[in-house]
Amino acid sequence: QEALFTAGGPGADLEWCIVRPGGLNVEAPTGVINVIDGEAGSIARADVADFCIGAVLEKDFPYIQKSPCISSVGGTSWTKDRSSAAREGMTA
Repeated sequence: QEALFTAGGPGADLEWCIVRPGGLNVEAPTGVINVIDGEAGSIARADVADFCIGAVLEKDFPYIQKSPCISSVGGTSWTKDRSSAAREGMTA
């Protein structure tokens, strides 16, 4: 997958993020999305969707041109900021 977007690939000039979630579950969203270095644990489908929306809408999304593994347990504790201040300037 990444070869399509890295140097020499047809999508090398695009902004991309390949999301690699851990085990998906249908539990209520936690709002905690951890980026994992290694094997990811479980994560709610709604939290994965939130991470993906952030990739599209957040101006300074930190994982553009990366393939982060995400989970609701463990990792670097990158947590989605759900405050109204964080949502200012976002458009759908």
